[in-house]
This record gives sequence, structure tokens and C-alpha cells, in this order.
Amino acid sequence: MNIELKNIKLKDKNKFDKLLQLYLHDLALYYPAPFNYEILEYTYDNIEKYYDNDLSYFIVYDKNIVGFILLDNNLKDNYEISEIFILNQFKRMGIGQKVVNMILDMYKGSWTIKAVPNSTVAESFWLHTIKKYTNNNFKISRTGKYNRLELYFNNKEE
Repeated sequence: MNIELKNIKLKDKNKFDKLLQLYLHDLALYYPAPFNYEILEYTYDNIEKYYDNDLSYFIVYDKNIVGFILLDNNLKDNYEISEIFILNQFKRMGIGQKVVNMILDMYKGSWTIKAVPNSTVAESFWLHTIKKYTNNNFKISRTGKYNRLELYFNNKEE
């Protein structure tokens, strides 16, 4: 399986925006996503912060962009996977798990993973992936009005 991560640059804005719309449309199945009825687009606050940094990547499979992954570094070495999206026809092929493992190997520190609220599919994916990556060494919490699953672990080598 040939998977690469390619930094998202400002010059890639149009490609990224198209994928982002598909992602936000999928999310709207689980909780209200802001939609602008004038321009017929979903909105995502502060998306510009993901351009031209080392925390946003296109997921490239066999030389084709099939999704993206966005990270936040909330504090020094305190990371969060903000969003991950893979086109439907490429789901259930192991791409997501491999991409998450690649990202976790690239960035060492404390991690917070928040599953999409109300999505049993997302919860299952994250529990399976993080359990396997950490050898079951993580903490679970449920927060907010959606009882959102959150996973916490540290992969920094001592």
C-alpha cells in the first residue's frame, strides 16, 4: 500500500476546499454543521491556519489525493488530530489507520483524539487504532452535550 503525506500549501487551497466540503457534508449526518445557504457551502472557522504549516496534509494513495488530515499543536508537544477525511471509495482499506500511525510516529508528545460526536463508526475506528498503536495504554473520557469520545495518551519516548 503506497501512502504518502503531502503538506497542504496555500496554492492547494482549491483542492483542499473541495475535499473539505465533502468532509463537512459527511459530518452533517452526525451533528449540525454550519451551512451558508447564499453560497451553498459549509463553513469552517479559521481554516486558513492549516495552510503552509507542518500540521496539515493531503493523504496520497497511489499518487492520487484521497483525503486529508489536520493537526493542532495546542501547547508544546500537546497534539490533537482535528480532522481526518478519506473519500468514501477508499474507506475500509486500512488507509486511515496507516495514516494515523504515520502521523503519530512523526509527532511525539501528549495526544488528544476526539471522535466525531454521535458516530459509532468514528468511535470504533479511533478505539481500534489507538488501542493497537498504544498497546492499550490510553485513557478514555466522554465530554459535552454529545457525550463525545475522547482518547488521551503520550507517545513521547522517555
